[in-house]
Amino acid sequence: MPLDRPRVWLDFSELCAAEEVGTAPVYLFSQADIVNDSDGNDVELRDGMKVSVFEEDVDTAGNPDALLADGVVVRNFLESYPTVKWLIRLVKSKERYESGAEYVYWMSDLTGRI
Repeated sequence: MPLDRPRVWLDFSELCAAEEVGTAPVYLFSQADIVNDSDGNDVELRDGMKVSVFEEDVDTAGNPDALLADGVVVRNFLESYPTVKWLIRLVKSKERYESGAEYVYWMSDLTGRI
């Protein structure tokens, strides 16, 4: 699936924390220091690094419509996930997308913008 830019895959079902109600969601991200982006490039993770992420998805008609987000990599601070080295804290979208989502949006939200 062609994306708007190179992105690292994220399992959006692995939500693990939100520091306070109404704050940015935090997801399990990686057990390794190096991950691959959607273009096949190695990405070396560092604390505080900004990363664009995606997960393949489909719309109601069965057409590809990836989930997209942007976030900041943080070293795992959660004792309940000892095998995970890196988490990602999502950042709010700068634009208001058709989906109305603050953090996670869809590829179809970018139609006409890329």
